[in-house]
Amino acid sequence: MTTADVAGPRFAFAHRGGRAHGPDNTLATFALALKQGARGLETDAWLTADGAVVLDHDGVHRAAERRHRPIAEVLRTDLPGHIPTLDDLYEQCGTDFDLAIDIRLPYVGDAVIEVARRHHALDRLWLVAEKHADLARWRPLSDHVHLAVTLRPIDRWRRLVDSAQRSGAEAINMRWMWWTTRLVRRLQSAGLLCFAYDAQRPLSIGRCTRLGVDGLFSDHVELISSR
Repeated sequence: MTTADVAGPRFAFAHRGGRAHGPDNTLATFALALKQGARGLETDAWLTADGAVVLDHDGVHRAAERRHRPIAEVLRTDLPGHIPTLDDLYEQCGTDFDLAIDIRLPYVGDAVIEVARRHHALDRLWLVAEKHADLARWRPLSDHVHLAVTLRPIDRWRRLVDSAQRSGAEAINMRWMWWTTRLVRRLQSAGLLCFAYDAQRPLSIGRCTRLGVDGLFSDHVELISSR
């Protein structure tokens, strides 16, 4: 059996909008990824000082004096023009795609949910975080938003399942090389989806596909949009 004979993952996210094909986290790159066939986009969200949800990887503004200031201290109008808001993304690209947003500050997730609600996009939105407590915070805010927790390999998978289910997580997100057939089957049998990130080459994507993971994150739209 070849990789082509194996059904691809249900979810496929263009990491940072598909940064192999353009500047990451820009509206042009997001739009290009969807045009190339991406079924999902991935990005990071931050909240400006005046309450705008903006999409940027690092969450810092590189000021002219070469000081890095957190986006939380900067007004939306003072940010570079290439940094879009979540509203901008929905207004330009619509809502007919899965959107995974990496959230590092829990209150930002609250704001993301409200923006997605205004655009009627909660049922295609995934909030991804490293702490179960953040997911537990967001679950009461919406029954429709999807939640995933990013973890490193652990041995006590039963504890992982229990923690995920208590926090409302639907998916476990780990680096592609940490997944095994046994772990995928155990988590799926417990009702959890398995997401693999940093899958950048045909070898890693093919391995994840054969393992049966449910979702992939890659910079390369052409490698995941054909599956």
